[in-house]
Amino acid sequence: MKNTFLKTIGTAAFAILMMATFTQISIFAQDDANDVKSDEQKQEDSLSRRENARRLEGSWNNQGTRLNCQTGAVIGTFQAMLTFARGNTMWDASSQISPALRSPSNGVWYYEGGRLYETAFQFFRFNADGTLAGRQIVRQRIELSHDGNSYTATATAQVLDVNGNVIQNNCSSGIGTRFE
Repeated sequence: MKNTFLKTIGTAAFAILMMATFTQISIFAQDDANDVKSDEQKQEDSLSRRENARRLEGSWNNQGTRLNCQTGAVIGTFQAMLTFARGNTMWDASSQISPALRSPSNGVWYYEGGRLYETAFQFFRFNADGTLAGRQIVRQRIELSHDGNSYTATATAQVLDVNGNVIQNNCSSGIGTRFE
């Protein structure tokens, strides 16, 4: 009887093993990150992204505050004008440095998502005698208001000599209002 019982269990185990080996098993999982979107959904997402990106386009008045990078203490204030163009290019004009000592600036801007944008622009710096002193590169993070007519910004700047060596780091914040 014991032999018959072991044979029955052995045969049943072998049958289950064979079924598991030769039966196709389907497993379903859901991963939102890997969902395949239809072409229509992709176009809607792209259109929404372009519309949100374009909210920054236009000219802006900016009230800037130069800050001590280590302590956050206010060093001074300045006014600037920024223009964000379609195609993600931009320019800036600032009252912080005399126009005789700096060139116009040129740069780029990117839509990060939500109401956040990143910019990067640069300009040439000149000595009082008109010779080239180097460049300044400014990187800025902008958060647009809900109504799209104002923003807050934080920025860092690297001042470079004529050989491209960083000789100073600057920090600032800004409040922008749309120029209409």
